[in-house]
Amino acid sequence: MHEFNWGLLIVVYLFLGGLSAGLFFAAGLANYLEVDGRPAYPRIAQVGAWLAPWPVALGSGLLILDLGNWYRFYKLFMHFRWESPMSIGSWLLTLFTVLAFVYAFAWLPEAGRQKLFSKVPPAWKLVHRLNVDLSAHRKTLAMIGFPLSIGVGIYTGVLLGAVSARPFWNTNLVAQMFLFSALSSGAAALLLVLALDKKRPADQRDLKFLVWMDVIFISLELFIILPYLIHGQLSVLAVKQALTLILGGPYTLVFWVFFLGLGLLVPLGIEISELAPSLLKGQPFHGDRRLALTASGLVLMGGFLLRYIFVYAGQLSSFRQAGVLQ
Repeated sequence: MHEFNWGLLIVVYLFLGGLSAGLFFAAGLANYLEVDGRPAYPRIAQVGAWLAPWPVALGSGLLILDLGNWYRFYKLFMHFRWESPMSIGSWLLTLFTVLAFVYAFAWLPEAGRQKLFSKVPPAWKLVHRLNVDLSAHRKTLAMIGFPLSIGVGIYTGVLLGAVSARPFWNTNLVAQMFLFSALSSGAAALLLVLALDKKRPADQRDLKFLVWMDVIFISLELFIILPYLIHGQLSVLAVKQALTLILGGPYTLVFWVFFLGLGLLVPLGIEISELAPSLLKGQPFHGDRRLALTASGLVLMGGFLLRYIFVYAGQLSSFRQAGVLQ
């Protein structure tokens, strides 16, 4: 039995970090697109902004706990090294998390801000000075956050690809795959939240926008998976051996059936079938709530399984490279 240095906490951290990146990107884009001088999709922008900070904050907390001596995490910020993906990632995650919380705050209505600060003791005057209306700066915050969110989405893959001793990870295609998976997961999460809200049924325009985003990002993710497999087959022997983990090895079923099949192709087929009448026949879009819940849930499952497969299979590939496994 083989020991894995990176376990389920790392998988959850990578998934949550990517999810926040996707949520922020979708929210920022929905706010940046305008109709008659106003955000084209204000509800997506608002809900996405409110959701975006929490997954990455939770994931970062789990990562700190996984370090062992968690109380020493501050040492990651005492020195900055350009050549260290961990150092770059620590600062990138911190900047993104802070900005995501500020962006979420910018979407709070006046009543919400007053309620929030009413819980702060009056003596804390410095904290009360933060009670300012940032609604006029939403676009600026979104523009600053776009590259940070993309950076976080890419970083979750770079963190793996930087470990050259693991042939399953040793390609920049992993970072691209993780990025498109993160963006797809963000769109799917928003679609799931809106579809679950029975008290305030989602506008069909919002659903159509999110479905289109998800279709585009799933398609891009699929276009990266194929080159990844081809690259592995044309690469050195260690990489070919590493790919056998998903080509007949222990992760074959979870990769091809649960991740690629149920996590990508099935929701892609559902969403394309939802868009087809409006795309081909010019009919109004009528998104089915149950299909939206099914597709978005499967996409989120696929995003998690992608990171699960790569974290665990990647570590196992080092044993294969060393000739421990036959």
